[in-house]
Amino acid sequence: MSEDNNNCGGKLNLLVALENVEYVCDWIRDALNKEPIEVIRPMAEESLIETYFDSQLEAEIARKALPDDLPIKSAKSLEYKAQDWTTFWQHHFKICELGENLRIVPDWEEVPDDERINIIINPGLSFGTGGHFTTKFCLEALEDAISAFNPQTMIDAGTGSGILSITAIKLGIPDVIAFDYDPVCVEQCNMNAARNEIENQIHFFQTDVLEPGWGSKPAEIVCANILTSVLLEAAPLIKRAATKRILLSGIREIEGDAIADTFIQLGCKEISRDGDGQWCGIVLDV
Repeated sequence: MSEDNNNCGGKLNLLVALENVEYVCDWIRDALNKEPIEVIRPMAEESLIETYFDSQLEAEIARKALPDDLPIKSAKSLEYKAQDWTTFWQHHFKICELGENLRIVPDWEEVPDDERINIIINPGLSFGTGGHFTTKFCLEALEDAISAFNPQTMIDAGTGSGILSITAIKLGIPDVIAFDYDPVCVEQCNMNAARNEIENQIHFFQTDVLEPGWGSKPAEIVCANILTSVLLEAAPLIKRAATKRILLSGIREIEGDAIADTFIQLGCKEISRDGDGQWCGIVLDV
């Protein structure tokens, strides 16, 4: 194998109607043990789902394994260069100011020097840049919660890039744990913590939010930016793990009532909700 090929990987591109995105993404997670990436085009009625593999051969095998009844419009396996992923983020991930005091900075950009709190992130193959509504909602809700009651503990369920837990530390929460079911995310989180000079201050680990062990030591705040189907199944675990406030997102706006009703039936109280027409986030008190 040539040196050039060592820098290549494969990706599976699926074109999917918007109403079928969550179903297809869940299938990819369950069947392929990969984290899909949804690329939404403005005003489009369909979405491109990208899933990355170590080689194009693996991507092609995954394409051939797609069941006939999976609701997709088209499927294509492609080769990509390792640098393509960096180039993608450099085009789409820019410095972003949000909330009262936060600023998200890609690690290839110069960090501004002023009074805002800089969160330096390289997402790698994980989620969480502050640009997507769901992450932005959680960051701003976290900032509000810290201002409201000065929490000392937090659990970040489905941490992705680690952006929420890193922000929590920088905003003054001293005891933060964070997990993701993808070990690649956990590795990226530790690197992002080091970029922010807070290495070893957050306990990042790999587990599934549906496994009960992660909530054995409850925290004042639990953040869960996870798709609706998983939130519904994990709701009792999330509720038991939180002692004051729950921040939820990753929810399609049309699914917001179902999520809120599920947690209300468990004894929670909805405090606020916001959306962008497609995604929404919900804040609940326990």
